[in-house]
Amino acid sequence: MKTKLLFAVATSFLSLTAFSQKKKQAEKQQEMAVYAEKKGNDYYLVRLEKDKPVPNVYVYSNGVTKPYKTYTELKDIVIDFPGMMASNNSTKEELISVLKKDNHFYEITSQRKDPKDIEKTVVTVYELMGGQKRIIEEYDSIYQLMASPYKEAIFID
Repeated sequence: MKTKLLFAVATSFLSLTAFSQKKKQAEKQQEMAVYAEKKGNDYYLVRLEKDKPVPNVYVYSNGVTKPYKTYTELKDIVIDFPGMMASNNSTKEELISVLKKDNHFYEITSQRKDPKDIEKTVVTVYELMGGQKRIIEEYDSIYQLMASPYKEAIFID
C-alpha cells in the first residue's frame, strides 16, 4: 500500500513538473520577422517580439544567427537600417527573412501589390544554391506562409 501511495505521489509530481515546463515554453515570447537586409555575405534580421515596442536585431553569418546590437529606441534601428522604413510603403520586392532547413538555404521576400493594403501582399520563398536563386513557392498572403513548411522563417521561438 505504501509503495502504491509513493508511486502515485511521484507520478503526480512528475506530471506537475512536465506541465510546468510546457507552460514555461508556451509563455516564452515568440518573435516575428519583419525586415531583413543583406550586407556583404551577412544578413541582418529585424524581429519583433510580442508586446515589445523595439524589435530585436540579429546577424546571420556563416550559418549562425547571433544578436547584433541591443537597441532601446526604434529610431536607432532605422538609422542603422534606413531601408526598413522605405520597405513599409513600397511595392518593390523586399527581403523579410532567411531560413536554413535540411541543408538548404532560403530567402523569404514580400511584395505589396498595393502599398496601402497589407492584405495584397505576395510572399515568395527562394532557394539559394550555388549563387543562383530559384523560386520554390509563392503565397498570396503571410497567413498562407504561416501554414507552410517555411513558417519558421517568419515566426521564431
